Amino acid sequence: RRGVPRLYGAVAAGLILGVSGFGLVDTALLTHFQELLNAASALVLFEAGRKMDLAWLWRSRAQGLSLVLGCVLRGACAVALLVPFGLAWSEAAFIASILVAINPVVFTSMVSDHNATGVATYAAANAVGLSHLVALLALSVSLSWLRSHGVTDEPPFADQLALQGGKLLLGAAIALLCYGVYKLASSVSRAQANVRPGILLATLMLDLGLCSVTSSSALLSLLLMGLLLRNAEKRENVFQAQLKTVQDIGYALLFMTAAALVQVEQVLQWPVLLMAVLLFAMRIAMTRLALVPGYAWSARKKHAIALSACSLVSFSTLVVDSSISNAAYLSNTATSVMGALLALNVLVAPAITWAGLHFAGETHKGSEL
Repeated sequence: RRGVPRLYGAVAAGLILGVSGFGLVDTALLTHFQELLNAASALVLFEAGRKMDLAWLWRSRAQGLSLVLGCVLRGACAVALLVPFGLAWSEAAFIASILVAINPVVFTSMVSDHNATGVATYAAANAVGLSHLVALLALSVSLSWLRSHGVTDEPPFADQLALQGGKLLLGAAIALLCYGVYKLASSVSRAQANVRPGILLATLMLDLGLCSVTSSSALLSLLLMGLLLRNAEKRENVFQAQLKTVQDIGYALLFMTAAALVQVEQVLQWPVLLMAVLLFAMRIAMTRLALVPGYAWSARKKHAIALSACSLVSFSTLVVDSSISNAAYLSNTATSVMGALLALNVLVAPAITWAGLHFAGETHKGSEL
């Protein structure tokens, strides 16, 4: 009613119920629901993939390349900042891979809250999916390097890379298989538009199940499923209003669990907090710098895209077969930096994202209702 982004309700609930509040929701409790949270994260990436327009990215050339350049610059500058801060190269590369990605929960929730549409919103939506594709590929390399050079007794880098690469390839193969199943089922049953969402949802569950059984990358698989649905499906999109309310609830729950794990004491460590603020600001600046070749956007739209793409994801959101709390191969400094970034993200990212959409002039009245 007051015009505050609704996602801050999830932030408040998470802080009150989480480890910094009454402690009712903590890592131990969330472990029991890990498979459910993994499925929710994968479905979020499906939605992110569904917003990627490959034809537009190819036709626009300069604009598409600028979005890819933004991913590269965000990762490179993160490494340049983290290594002097005292992190090992492997840890810096790992965190930098995470900082490539833009949080789809924050962006999609802000767009939905304010019914945002326009050039900047469209470009940022494509940037979200593209950033996750680049981040997942970068993480397969950086995570392999980190584990092979960590304190635990892990296999060598080549074996780790083969394992992570195999998970990605198998996830991609499952996506192609499940999309083929969806197309076949829709064709054989001659499903009408109001029936296809049910067939699609069943296919997504099949995809998640196969990825779980084979230990392949569910995130990449669902991202590619969304990508295929958007770019290979010629009929009207089938995953719209029927599930919008469920998606909004899922976004709020995912963000609440992220806020529940925020440890306020980490934010009070000034060196770590200053580094987190610097990294956060750097991501916005590098995204804006990368947009310079995009001649089709005005300077105002470029500022808006950079602000709208400010949010970041956590390790446990992007890599679902581990979590930051039990990653023995990360140093205390790296863990503290990630914790401070998570805290900063849940507190300020929704507001900055909303400010970017508003600055672009692409929010619409009445969307708060």
